[in-house]
Amino acid sequence: MKTVITRLIVAILLAAGAWLSWNEATLTARVADARERLATLDLKFDDTLRPTAALSDYLPVDGQPLATDIRRTRTTIGYWLSRYGEVMDEANGELDAEVLLAAANAAFRAHEREGGGGQVQVQRLDGVLQAYVAVLKAAPAHLDAAYNYEYVSRVRDLAARNVLPKPGEAPRSAAARRSDLPAGPTVHGRPGGPPPELKGEEIEVIAPMNYGDREAQPEATPGGKRERKG
Repeated sequence: MKTVITRLIVAILLAAGAWLSWNEATLTARVADARERLATLDLKFDDTLRPTAALSDYLPVDGQPLATDIRRTRTTIGYWLSRYGEVMDEANGELDAEVLLAAANAAFRAHEREGGGGQVQVQRLDGVLQAYVAVLKAAPAHLDAAYNYEYVSRVRDLAARNVLPKPGEAPRSAAARRSDLPAGPTVHGRPGGPPPELKGEEIEVIAPMNYGDREAQPEATPGGKRERKG
């Protein structure tokens, strides 16, 4: 009788472990899919992907928990979809620096969207500065947060003196208009290109040599003995 009960308990534990492992694998696959779509600028917001406690959160493994990864992905996609209010709500009570940074950036973009001027604008920018302070408290060496804090500080000072920079973007070139890439900065940064004063035929592309070509190169000759000066 004891053997049957023991086997039954072991079977239940194995079934529970298999179910937890299957849930963990499914959740990991969904997070990986969301991050892949984010990297390829396919910004589809999966509202069903929410930060819930996963099996890996309770195991001594390297890296961040899946729940943190989900929050980072949700806030990043929400930011690039201009869902600034949702991003800021997502960061309430958050301690992760990357989530807080997305919320601080969203607060600044929301301020730009609202526009206006005067003391109300200065107060909103003060709130944005406090958001970046929260990022720096969570990660004191965060370069993006430090740079953005300095930038918003200068914008706030200009707003207090009623001297605001005029917003605007450079017009897109004909080649950029024909491209299927989005205009302006994306999650990967600002779009680049060759300097306008440089002709295309003057650009040198350096490619690594093939293995056979490297083997065919003559070996470097040893230099002579250098005399010590002084």
